[in-house]
Amino acid sequence: MTGIRTITEEDLPSIRKLIEQLAVDLGEVFEISKEKALEHYLAMQEHPEVYRSFVYCMDDQVIGFLSLVLYRSFFHRKGTALVNELVVKKEFRNQQIGKALLEHAFSVATEAGMDELEVGVMKENTRALTFYRKNGFGEEYLLLGKEFSVKG
Repeated sequence: MTGIRTITEEDLPSIRKLIEQLAVDLGEVFEISKEKALEHYLAMQEHPEVYRSFVYCMDDQVIGFLSLVLYRSFFHRKGTALVNELVVKKEFRNQQIGKALLEHAFSVATEAGMDELEVGVMKENTRALTFYRKNGFGEEYLLLGKEFSVKG
């Protein structure tokens, strides 16, 4: 199968590798255990109205991953879909796979009744900034973040 489909539990090993590749691309050290990946997957499966995750497969090999969060706020008339994670396996980049995943995100958001698609990107990630700008995203606001330690 070649194309985009909803993730399954069997995709978790491939998704873990893609997330770890994303961390490397961002200059970070990050590993996600099998147990933690399964924990997140199961928690997300409990709320399909909020979490939507997809893989791009080529010949049954997972080569891309898209995670969306759909949420409502009083400021947006209908709601917002946030591209939480989008990563394509390094050797398959620049082949329109990221664009296909982004177009899929737009379709999912539209079908869910959202009126905005947004993404957060690290300022230093110039490759991602170029990609999103090229695909119609503009700087709308500044997203600030504060990380904190959580046990477990």
